[in-house]
Amino acid sequence: MNKIFIMDKIKKVEIGKKPMVLLPLNLWQKFEDYLEDQEALTSSKFIRRVQKARKEIISKKIIYPFN
Repeated sequence: MNKIFIMDKIKKVEIGKKPMVLLPLNLWQKFEDYLEDQEALTSSKFIRRVQKARKEIISKKIIYPFN
């Protein structure tokens, strides 16, 4: 349902030969947040840090406190 709601607010405009998409700012900000999350989660540096932290927890070298 959410996709339909977003698609209703998007307008496709062609300027020259390149199509452009106009979004309301609040939708763009949500989309940008999702892109940033996706980039972080697929980053090789991030993945290595998570793997290292998991190994430390398993070997009980470091205990991370819950806040």
